[in-house]
Formats: sequence, structure tokens, C-alpha cells
Amino acid sequence: MDYHVHLSPDLSIEQAVNLGKERQVQIGIVDHPGPSYKIQTDADLKQYIDGLRNYPVRIGLQPVYAGWSKAFSKSLLDQLDYVLMDALTLSRSDGGWLAIWQIETMVDDEEEFMARYMQFIEQVLATEPIDIFAWPTFLPVPIARQYTHLWRRPRIDRIIDLAKARKIAIEINEVAHVPDENFIAIAKRAALKFTFGTDSRNPQNAAHFYYCFQVAQKCGLIEANMFVPKRK
Repeated sequence: MDYHVHLSPDLSIEQAVNLGKERQVQIGIVDHPGPSYKIQTDADLKQYIDGLRNYPVRIGLQPVYAGWSKAFSKSLLDQLDYVLMDALTLSRSDGGWLAIWQIETMVDDEEEFMARYMQFIEQVLATEPIDIFAWPTFLPVPIARQYTHLWRRPRIDRIIDLAKARKIAIEINEVAHVPDENFIAIAKRAALKFTFGTDSRNPQNAAHFYYCFQVAQKCGLIEANMFVPKRK
């Protein structure tokens, strides 16, 4: 399963479906709702859902801004198979946003950053209507090498406790190679579910796994450990 696939000029729905068949992978399509994205109203969301409904794919959303769901009616959101959300877009004091996945992201104080980051992660996991937590434990480039030091056990436990409380699945992300084996093992012991995600927008990467399979095998994940949404 690859529940993190974006359609694009390089990847049509027909191509995604064919890739899923060829690679024997169930495909989940997501798109971003909210300001600056094409899904901003109920009409936009309905068009998106209706456009995918006749294809053998799961239909999801990937919001990035807190409070995103207020723009949409619950009856429409209930038609989605799942909602996948990351915590990579942090609000700034000047009213803007810090997109921490961008290469040019700067981190002046790693502990101050981690405090802000954890605050947003907690907000996402405790308040947002989501099913899957995407890109978990990702760190910006300047501090990525400090992964083990910065993701200390109390922070890991906090994420897992919040996810468990609301039965939120953890994405194993093919692009960023997160979370690591240690996090997955702890989450598995806590009985959390997992998904695989490529965050792909082209035929080369969609439904193509290496890290996901490798770490799943190391951690002994089996079908029972995986999150499978029921098609609405």
C-alpha cells in the first residue's frame, strides 16, 4: 500500500492505477486543502472526491495547516477514506509559515526549535481530525544528523501516547526515511498501526519501496500491524 501519492502533470490517475497493478501495491491519492491550494471549498472537495470515486484507489487528503477542516462540511469529510497530515509547516511569530522540509531551512537553536516542533506535533495529534501522521520525526537538514540525540525517549513517548489515544496510524515515509527503527519498534509495542508512503508525484517513485520494506522487515511488521481504511 502507498497511501501518499499525489497526482500531477507527470502522474495521472490512470498511470497511478496501472502502477499499483504492476507493482501489486494499493494506491491512496491525497491532495492539499486550504489557502493557496485548489481544494478550498465544499464544491472543490466534492469535485475532488467525485473525480476519484470510479477508480480503484483510496481517497484521502493531506492538510498542512491547523484548523483546515473548518472550511469543509463534516458530511463531505466523512466521504474520504482517510486524512493524512504532517507537522512540517510551523507557524511563525510574524504570521508566516516555516516549511521545515525545504533545504534552505535554518535552525539557530535546536532545542528551541524542537520545543516549537513538539508543540505543533502535539496540536496535530490531539486536535486535528486525522487518521495518519505523516513524515513523523522528520528533522530539517541543518540538524538531521542529530536525529538520535534530538528524538529522545520522552519526545518519542509523547508522540506515541497521543497517537494511541486517538488511534492515529504512523506513516513510514520512503522519501525521508522516517521514523527510524527504534521509533517503529516502540510504536509497535504500543500497538499502533502503520502505513507506507512515498509522497510521490511521478511514476518513478509511486508505489516503489525500499526503506519501507527494509525497516518493516527489521521490525517484524506483518499485515496485522498495518492500517487499512475502509473505502467509504
